[in-house]
Amino acid sequence: MKLKRCIIPKSADSSITLIDMLPGQIGTITEIDHGYGLVRKLCSMGIVPGKKVMKISQILVGGPIVIRINAHDLALGRGIASRIKVKIEK
Repeated sequence: MKLKRCIIPKSADSSITLIDMLPGQIGTITEIDHGYGLVRKLCSMGIVPGKKVMKISQILVGGPIVIRINAHDLALGRGIASRIKVKIEK
């Protein structure tokens, strides 16, 4: 069985990817769109739908995205960050 998506259902999707967030913005993870292996790895790091995440920084073009989740700073590659959608807090 291959899990393709880990998602919180929403009637109107206003989510953006971690890449599109601005440094300092806070949002709630709404979706992880990838295979079972990556979803499982992210879940083990606490990156799951419903968790709040803050984008700390983005290292130049093509570099990693640094986020803060559960009081820990994590660096994610752009490919992985592009698969994680968040709803920005206003």
